Amino acid sequence: MFVKQVNIQEFRGIKNCNNPLEFSDFTVLIGRNNSGKSSVLEALSLLPFPHTGFRLPYYNESRTELLAQLLGGKSSLVYAYSGFAKIEYVIKDKKWTLSFDERSEPKLEIENIPPEHMLSNPQNSTAKALGILPGIETTREINRMVFFIPNDTSFLEKISSAMQEVSNRDFIIKTGAHVRVAKLINDCVDDEYSEVLFSPELRFRKELPDNIFYIKIKDLGDGIKKIILLFLWLEALKPALILWDDFEGSAHPSLISKVLSWLEKRRKDYNWQIILATHSIDVLNTILDLKPVDTKVIQLKKTTNDVLIHKNLDLEELENLFDANQDPRKLVDLLEI
Repeated sequence: MFVKQVNIQEFRGIKNCNNPLEFSDFTVLIGRNNSGKSSVLEALSLLPFPHTGFRLPYYNESRTELLAQLLGGKSSLVYAYSGFAKIEYVIKDKKWTLSFDERSEPKLEIENIPPEHMLSNPQNSTAKALGILPGIETTREINRMVFFIPNDTSFLEKISSAMQEVSNRDFIIKTGAHVRVAKLINDCVDDEYSEVLFSPELRFRKELPDNIFYIKIKDLGDGIKKIILLFLWLEALKPALILWDDFEGSAHPSLISKVLSWLEKRRKDYNWQIILATHSIDVLNTILDLKPVDTKVIQLKKTTNDVLIHKNLDLEELENLFDANQDPRKLVDLLEI
């Protein structure tokens, strides 16, 4: 598990938490609109290294700049657009503290790392805390550890554009992700593809007995296109933590099932931790069918003064709610949180 716990103060629409949120290997966040689901994922997305200039290969901006662009400016990261945000994490049994205001560079403190080391060489200090040996691959290793997927079309456009850069394209091909993703998509569509090609645009290679076609990925529909872009990056980077907001967006229920099955398989293969937010009853039903090991459902609610409160459900409790014909998304009042 990459991140065990988070506590949020004065970040986005959350003034503070009544208790820290504790995660499992597979965590599902549910709740009404504006209940704090996206804010929790955004707080986690700043891990492990949010500093400006430390560019993500798939987005060409830092983690802080990514959020600022999606949300309309850096002031949007701070509660009520002014003041001082503070996020506390527990990672590898150590406390990490991230603090910033609407103007300043984020300040990262890590338990047992001297402050002077964090100031003089924050990248190597972060790598040390994560168990990464300093070297020429340090930046890539840190960059790949957390992959945040917001429900935003501009994000998809950016990661698609970054994929056309020669260094990124060569990296993806070197990992074999372009072949593995083609095989994964074969399970979702009524066609047989052998690989993803990148130039001049993303296409699938389709081999017939007497011919070869190159199918434009954009012609397969928005849901499939989105999944292909994400699959390619996830298969190549193999992040330790995947954060996925509005998981069901643009996806047919049958595709949701395939993607969740793939995530669960890859979680076992690559030791991923997955935290996703959803409004979809289909997602919850599929999770009950798959029964991923160490799964937790966290129901979120904000009070009238923007304090985040929550209640944890395990799969057995979730299944009991379904058996009682209750919709877990509407149980905020019944659960008395």
